[in-house]
Order: sequence, then C-alpha cells, then structure tokens
Amino acid sequence: MIMFLSMLDTAEEQEIFVALYNKYRYLMWYIANDMLKDAQLAEDAVQEAFLSVTKHINKIQDVGNSKTKKFLLTIVKNKSIDIIRKNGSTKYEDWEENDRFVAKNSPDLLDDYITKDNYSYLLKCIANLSEIYKIVFEYKYLHQLTDGEIADLLNVSKKVVNVRVYRARKQLQEMLEKEILSHEQ
Repeated sequence: MIMFLSMLDTAEEQEIFVALYNKYRYLMWYIANDMLKDAQLAEDAVQEAFLSVTKHINKIQDVGNSKTKKFLLTIVKNKSIDIIRKNGSTKYEDWEENDRFVAKNSPDLLDDYITKDNYSYLLKCIANLSEIYKIVFEYKYLHQLTDGEIADLLNVSKKVVNVRVYRARKQLQEMLEKEILSHEQ
C-alpha cells in the first residue's frame, strides 16, 4: 500500500485511498476470484485495480457512496477480464469496427428516456447490454469519465471506447424503439 500512497499528491488523496482500500479490498478480491478462479490472479487484479484508482482518485468524493463501490467493482472486473485475455481466453474479446459508422438522423430516443421519468425501464435495458458495452456506458454516463480516462482504465484506445459507446447507445436505442412499438400496438 505504501507504493500506492506514494503515487498520490495530497494527504487528502492518501486518506481517501486508505479508506477505499480498507473498505473494498476484500470485496474486490472476492469478485476477481469469482471471475478468475485463482487466488493469486485475483490478488493481481485487485492490485492493478488499485493502481488505476490512484490515477483517478479525484473522481471519488464519498468513500461509502454506492457510485464509488460500483466504480471500484467495475475497475476490478475489467482488470480480471484483462487477465483472462492475457491467459489466452477469447471469452471477453471484442472486435473493433473496421467500417465507419454514421449516426442516424432519427430522434434520439435514449435522450428522451433520460430526460423523462422512464429510468426504471432504461436501467433494465442497460442491464441487458453485453458486459463490454455496459462497462463503458457506466464509466461514461454514470461516472462521467472522459473517453481518454475510460481508455486508460480499460487499456484500450480512445477509438475503441468511442466505438463501444456508440454501440451501447445503438443497442439501447433499438431496445427503446421495441418498447415504444409494443406500447403503440
């Protein structure tokens, strides 16, 4: 932990980090171990996650907040997925889109749902996204990270982040269109 603390600039950041570490390290290890089925690899994933946290400590205001917990668990899940990929599994591998994509000129139903009182259905749709899109969507809209920060956390390029955000929005748009059609019939 001393190595992590030396990476932080202020005493306040160090205090927040220590509180995060003490509160969430076992839960993070449990999540990583559940995914990796290996205690040592789980420990590696947690250490990598905390290394990422030191780079984004300014995003955390309240240690006990559910958003903070979700942020940390998302990071450790991603680090676990990275380890799975390094060990040769393609289960979580994604494919970059080679073709250019063009946004539709149709109204953005996602924005309508966000601005209206349809959150419960929108949350169900987000939960149904595939994991790689859900993670990016949560980082972007829930944690309000920039594409560069998300790319850094996921160890991918900004272009990959941009494509994943686009695909997540597209999938959500399609789910919402189906919902609207079902209510019109």
